[in-house]
Amino acid sequence: MNTLLWIGFVADVILVVAVNAALFYAVRRFRSERGAAPRQLLSGRGLQFRVAAVLTIFAALLFVLGVVFTGKTRETPSTGEAGLAAAKTEPLKIKATGQQWVWRYDYPNGSFSYYKLVVPAATAIELELVSTDVVHTWNVNDLAPKADAVPGKTHTVLFSSEDEGVYEGEASTLSGQSYAAMRTAVEVVSPQEYEEFVKTEKSEIEAAQERVVGLIENGEVP
Repeated sequence: MNTLLWIGFVADVILVVAVNAALFYAVRRFRSERGAAPRQLLSGRGLQFRVAAVLTIFAALLFVLGVVFTGKTRETPSTGEAGLAAAKTEPLKIKATGQQWVWRYDYPNGSFSYYKLVVPAATAIELELVSTDVVHTWNVNDLAPKADAVPGKTHTVLFSSEDEGVYEGEASTLSGQSYAAMRTAVEVVSPQEYEEFVKTEKSEIEAAQERVVGLIENGEVP
């Protein structure tokens, strides 16, 4: 869509420059001179039809480009050769839960993280958006179009990134007094780093749960 917007912008600039250049030429050529009346502007035979034909071709070209690029936005991203092996046949599904005022991400192996989502590079990601309270908007423009997490519904966002790095996102829907602080970050890492991350997260979560259960059994927690 960004490519299509740039094409439209360049086309608009070309059209505006062409029209203004034609007007400037006509004013310069047919302006009045001292002691002489301005000459009448007459178009050549068939000029209007030729101009109309050029503009029609121009508009048709923009229409075709619009159809082509809009169709590409509907294509489901696929996992590349360098992507996560487990996501070769279908996208890697991760659940994103919005609540006042933080995002929670649940990974397929049972681990989870808050605020930061970690995904493997060159891998198709299917993010399932849900909400526990009000409408929240997942908005990371550098990766995917923004989408709403609506209570009682599940919305899906599909994306993939070849480039590793951290992509920042911020709230764009009023969801309460602290909505401006509801930010998120997506860290794209190598498939090996992703697998190590979710494995470590799961181990730490299980260890923490075991410590809490032990405290309860020993009567140290009421």
